[in-house]
Amino acid sequence: MTKQQVDQAISELISAYVFPLEALLDVHTRLLGCTDVHYAAQQLRYLQNLVAAGMAKRR
Repeated sequence: MTKQQVDQAISELISAYVFPLEALLDVHTRLLGCTDVHYAAQQLRYLQNLVAAGMAKRR
């Protein structure tokens, strides 16, 4: 995956689900100025795990 694809996937998840504010702030802070695709993908997996754990609700 490219960084642009990861960013798009994160954006789609955030649009589709209501995440805890703390999680969104954490991901936002970590990705601020991030150019590393692997680190961004790690943040994507974090959000996906929150969805899988039922900690994010579908809009």
